[in-house]
Amino acid sequence: MNRATHPTSEPPPAAHDDRREAVYDQWLVLRSQGGDAEAFAQLVRRWSPRLLRHARRLLDTDADARDAAQDAWLSITGALNRLNDPATFRRWAYRIVTRRCADHLRRAQRQRRTDTAAAVPEAAPIPDEHHDEIDRLRAAIRALPAERRVVLSLLYVDGLTTTEIASVLEIPTGTVKSRLRLARDELRRTLDPHSDSTAKE
Repeated sequence: MNRATHPTSEPPPAAHDDRREAVYDQWLVLRSQGGDAEAFAQLVRRWSPRLLRHARRLLDTDADARDAAQDAWLSITGALNRLNDPATFRRWAYRIVTRRCADHLRRAQRQRRTDTAAAVPEAAPIPDEHHDEIDRLRAAIRALPAERRVVLSLLYVDGLTTTEIASVLEIPTGTVKSRLRLARDELRRTLDPHSDSTAKE
């Protein structure tokens, strides 16, 4: 296995593009698997904001997202040494967050069935007085169904490919593409009600 070859203790050159960032993450994973506490701390610092952002897309409140992300890090910490290919860390970590969020949603649904007063809206309402284009776009994205909002953000914010998104969400690639198309169509209708939403992209 590749881990048999001990990674150098010196980090790769400073990362300025996506490829070097990926190489640096792989180096951190290898060092962490070898017991380097500082490398693991750096991995956590680099990835905590991204994984928390992903959890926020899937859950209703910041508090719930933080809880799910923390649970995910416990799982990541416990399973990191079993990750055979450091290059897959990104989608592996996102997938763990997705599963912890799903666990949280199931618990919340059970709670809502027994206590309707604790129910939380599925999506934030679109503010009535937002006239700025950026604010309108953000509001429109927030109003998307969660499954469409997630694939849109993973593609455009996190830079994952449709194949990687399918792996993270554990759904077929065709489903990812379908959700992206529906999300774009819905945004177009919201931002420009007079547009032809059936036009081909």
